[in-house]
Amino acid sequence: MPAPLRLALIGAGHMGAHHARAVAERDDARLVAVCDTDAARARAVAGEHGAEAVTSVADLAGRIDAAVVAASTSAHRAVALALAEQGTPMLIEKPLAGTARDGRDIVRAVRDAGVVAQVGHILRFDPVTRVVAGRRLRPSYIEVLWVAPFSFRSMDVGVVMDVLIHGLDVVLALAGEMPDRVDAVGGVVVGPHEDFVNVRLGFPGGCVATLSASRMSRSRQRLVRVFAPGAYLKMDYGERRVELLRPSPDLRRRLEEGTLAGADMDALVSTESIPVEAQPDALRAQLAAFLDAVRTGTEPAVTVEDGLRAVELAERILAEIRPSAN
Repeated sequence: MPAPLRLALIGAGHMGAHHARAVAERDDARLVAVCDTDAARARAVAGEHGAEAVTSVADLAGRIDAAVVAASTSAHRAVALALAEQGTPMLIEKPLAGTARDGRDIVRAVRDAGVVAQVGHILRFDPVTRVVAGRRLRPSYIEVLWVAPFSFRSMDVGVVMDVLIHGLDVVLALAGEMPDRVDAVGGVVVGPHEDFVNVRLGFPGGCVATLSASRMSRSRQRLVRVFAPGAYLKMDYGERRVELLRPSPDLRRRLEEGTLAGADMDALVSTESIPVEAQPDALRAQLAAFLDAVRTGTEPAVTVEDGLRAVELAERILAEIRPSAN
């Protein structure tokens, strides 16, 4: 077996601790450094995994093979540019950046340096997403509901960058293009940034998507519904359930005959409950994909361009809601 890749974790907060544990479970990677501007926090996470604690990305130059960036969103640009200058592959937590301008700077730096860079849009690796990835639907309408209690962790961004960004990445992947129409409303409940948002997107190909996100809910719901010619798909990320409804041949026959009046829907559609495996979980699957891309030098599953598109769309949404958010 090749020597384990030497990894650094940059950002020792809540998500950083999860990433550190995921790395520690692997035989092909070793956490050698934890970097955080808060030295005590860096030491706390580093101490759990036998890693060195540092407070500057400059301290990592020439000592690591790859890095996981779990710092605050506002720090992503500076961290990513420093890593690119060092020639260090990186996995950057979502969102790629806090602004599209910063995101474009990251994309440019990564491409100029020729380093592997993956964005942590974790739903791409969720078992719910994976079981439907091979089903080629042509969505006519996509509905996303993403609500959760306020964690009071990602206080440097609002619900669009913190929560809705998950749904935006899923919708963009399903639609296969950027929208040409964006309408949105949102506002502040406890602040300092927007806490709820409702969005309607129109795509050049005719697909329409509506997305609702809130971090003021008392419960969690993470649903994606896809309506397509000949299929209805329900993806429940909270319950880890996937259902696929399709019209039966009998429905088509009776539709042609005009004999559908009074028919029982359950008898005329086929409902498939698609099994969803619990393992590996999305964070660990994401890390495995990143490490594979680093070793092989291949394009990662979620590119910086993918991350930039989500940020650019989020920025358009924020421009729509800010007049009504205050």
